[in-house]
Parts: sequence; structure tokens; C-alpha cells
Amino acid sequence: MEDVNGGRIRPKGRFPSHCQFKQFPHPLHVLQELTMADVAFVVTTIAVFALVALVAKGVTKL
Repeated sequence: MEDVNGGRIRPKGRFPSHCQFKQFPHPLHVLQELTMADVAFVVTTIAVFALVALVAKGVTKL
């Protein structure tokens, strides 16, 4: 049987597995992941520009 509480129906017992709420990651953890992604992007961008500069320098010596 179901209980009525403030116009909402609540089933007794546990919810089925497909209805359980997922725990969200801690906001600080998400911020740290985004910061690491930003650092990786900046480092990769600098490395690409350095590689392009080296190739351009090598081409001008030919």
C-alpha cells in the first residue's frame, strides 16, 4: 500500500534500482578537473606553437 503525504504518493520500502539517485561529484573535485584540463590545453598549445616555430626555422635554413 502507498502512503499519502502532502498530496504526494510515496511507495513503501526501497526504490527500484533504476529510480535510485546518483551521487553527484563534489564541486571542488569538478573544479580541479576543469583546472587540470585548462592546464593541459595551455601546455599542448604552447608545445604546438613551439613545434611550428622550430619547423619554420628549419625551413628558412634550407
